[in-house]
Amino acid sequence: MKLAFISLMNDAPWGGSEVLWSKTAALALAKGHQVLITAYERPTLAQPLRELVAAGAMLFYRTAYSPQLHRRLWRRAVHRFQPASAELRALQAYAPDLLFVNQGGDSDIIHKEDIRDWLISGAVPYVIICHLYQDPIKRNEAERAAILAVYQQARRVLTISAKQTEVLRRQLANALPNCQVMQNPLNLPAHMPMSYPPPGRIQLAVVASLDADRKGHDVLLQVLSGPAWQSRDWQLNCYGKGPDQAYLERLTAYYRLSDRVVFQGHVADSALIWRTNHVLVIPSRIESGPMVLVEAMLSGRPVVSTNVGLVPDWLEDGVTGFLAEASLPESLAAALERGWQAQAQWPAMGQRAYERASAHIQTNPAAELLRLLEEQAKH
Repeated sequence: MKLAFISLMNDAPWGGSEVLWSKTAALALAKGHQVLITAYERPTLAQPLRELVAAGAMLFYRTAYSPQLHRRLWRRAVHRFQPASAELRALQAYAPDLLFVNQGGDSDIIHKEDIRDWLISGAVPYVIICHLYQDPIKRNEAERAAILAVYQQARRVLTISAKQTEVLRRQLANALPNCQVMQNPLNLPAHMPMSYPPPGRIQLAVVASLDADRKGHDVLLQVLSGPAWQSRDWQLNCYGKGPDQAYLERLTAYYRLSDRVVFQGHVADSALIWRTNHVLVIPSRIESGPMVLVEAMLSGRPVVSTNVGLVPDWLEDGVTGFLAEASLPESLAAALERGWQAQAQWPAMGQRAYERASAHIQTNPAAELLRLLEEQAKH
C-alpha cells in the first residue's frame, strides 16, 4: 500500500502533534508499505524524520512561507503559470492509496488551497486529524465552508477529545458523523506508577512548549506571585522549549520569582521529571489532548489543570487532582489552593490517578491508526 503523510506544522521543527503520524509511518514502513512524507523545509532535519528517511520513507520539503516582498511576488508569478504547487505535483505523481493530513490545529489545510481543492475533488481518499482547537475563534462564512468541505469529503476526521469534537460541531453547525476520537502516543517511564517523591520543598511541574498564549505559563506565574504563596516552600519546574522563553523569564523576574522558578529545558525521559516532582500543573488556555496529563497520571502524580480538551475525560476533581474552570487567575488560584491544602492526600490521589489512567489508555495508538488507514484504503 502507498501511504502519504502531510505534516502542516510550521511554527517549530517538531512537536507533540507530530508523534502519532510519525510513529504510524514507521510502523507502515516496517510492514512493507510505501511512505511519502511532505513537510516544511528546515535548516536541520528533525531526528524522527531522519529515522523515517533511513527506514525508506520518501521526503518532499515544501518551502516555508516568507513575507518578503520579492518572495511573495515570485510566488504569485509562479502560481500564475503553474497553479499546482510542486508539493501537489509530487503527491499526484506518487498516487497514494490513502493520504493522511496532520494538522497542528483544526483548519491548517484550507490555507494549502491547491491541495485542499484536490482533496475536495475526491481524487484521493484521505483521513485528517485535528490536534488543537480554539474556542472562541472568529471565522467567516467562507472559512467555515472551506473547512466543512474538507471534513465532509474525508474518510475520517480524527480529534483528540470528545470536547474538541463537540466544539468543532458547534463552530461548523454540522454533526460531522465521520469524526472519531484518537489517542496520542505517550512518553512513559519503564515502571509505573513511580514512587512518590519524599516530603520537603514541593516541586510543581509544567511540561509544555514555552508558548504563553496557548499554555498559560503567564497566568500561573501571576497566581504564584500572590501573597498566599510567598511564605510557602515550593519550586516551579518548567520543562520544554518555545518562542516565549525570554518573555517568561522576564515575567518571572517581574513577579520576583527567579529563586522559585527553574526553566529546565526539554527533557525526553519522563522518568526524570516524575522522579522529583510532586504535582503536574496544566494552566493552558488552548489544548486538545495534553499527553503529559496521562503521562503524569500513569506515573502516579495528581494534576491541577484548567478545563481544556480531554482533561475532564481523565481527571476527576478532588479524586485524582483539581480542576480549574478556565485559565484565569482567580480560577487557577482557587484550584491550586485546594490542591495545596490537600497535600496529605497527594500520594493517594496519585495512586488513584494511575488506576484511572491505566483503565482508559490505548496501549499502541500508532498501531490503531495504521489499522484505520489500512481499512479506509480498501474501501
